[in-house]
Amino acid sequence: MSDELIRNVRARIEQCRRLAKYVNDPRTTEALLRMADEGEADLKKVQAEEAGQHNEELKMPPPPARA
Repeated sequence: MSDELIRNVRARIEQCRRLAKYVNDPRTTEALLRMADEGEADLKKVQAEEAGQHNEELKMPPPPARA
């Protein structure tokens, strides 16, 4: 995931949290906070998967040399 995409996702998460502070409807506030939480969870999941793939690539033996 690119750094720009991560920044954009984080900006949307923060926007949801800011909007939740100003909305007077409890259901809307709850939905915005849930969206922010889900966005954070998705972001962490993707980053963990990327880190795991990177670690697996480091563990892989080099390909056999061709004759």
